[in-house]
Amino acid sequence: MTDNAEKKDGKKVGALHSELRIDLHTYYAISTWEGRERGARKDTIIGMPRFFRLVSSINTDSLADNPYADAVMYQLETLIDEAHKNIQLLLEEASSLIENLPGGISLSNVVSSSPLNIGVHSHTPLGYRCVYLLVGFDQLALKLFQAHHYGFISRQHRDDRLHQGGYQIRKIFSVAQHYRSFPVSRRDIVMETETIHSAQQYFGDIEREVLLGKKRSRFSPPVNAEILRLLNKRLRHKSGDNKVAGDVDKQGDKDEKHGTESFV
Repeated sequence: MTDNAEKKDGKKVGALHSELRIDLHTYYAISTWEGRERGARKDTIIGMPRFFRLVSSINTDSLADNPYADAVMYQLETLIDEAHKNIQLLLEEASSLIENLPGGISLSNVVSSSPLNIGVHSHTPLGYRCVYLLVGFDQLALKLFQAHHYGFISRQHRDDRLHQGGYQIRKIFSVAQHYRSFPVSRRDIVMETETIHSAQQYFGDIEREVLLGKKRSRFSPPVNAEILRLLNKRLRHKSGDNKVAGDVDKQGDKDEKHGTESFV
């Protein structure tokens, strides 16, 4: 974490620094961090460092007022929030099984004798939030292996929950991986420039709420007020044109029914 030097009482304040490190205890979490290279019969699965680079690129486009990047940022944030809830539910389920022990029996927390310690460096808050999700998945895997080892759950139950937990992260990676960068801004949409066609063809129609900044990542700055004013004006004008076209179509149907001609 860095910040520009600030002046206070005539004195310069140095840049801010902080470091985040995590311990991963299970193969499942470590392999999710590292990803997987393409093999003879296996597709590439990106890891967390690659995700950091992808989401950083998406965030850069979002800061440049690219509404398609805004849509993907919002989608990623929503998926991460949902995944946190889902993994927490799975973790609570696994913990409850182990906690229901007969009296006189106690179990210590399970940890790796040699966890992998990793320094984490992301340029975006969403990158860090995905790391917290991975740590939660690691804790889930520990609980599941412990529960299976002591006979609380079957191997199938363990593997099913591990798959569910890993899928929560993989689908987030997939969304970031399928993003494509196009040099488009909201101003291009207002002006209806040629640059928007490729983005529209790839992403499809963009939600009105995203375009107007109503659906937006909580880590993104607000949309420029002047651009929003122009967008609202254009959308109202377009809505009026559609209403006129609809009225003309209805009138044409009436004229055809009554055998008269209509001129526009």
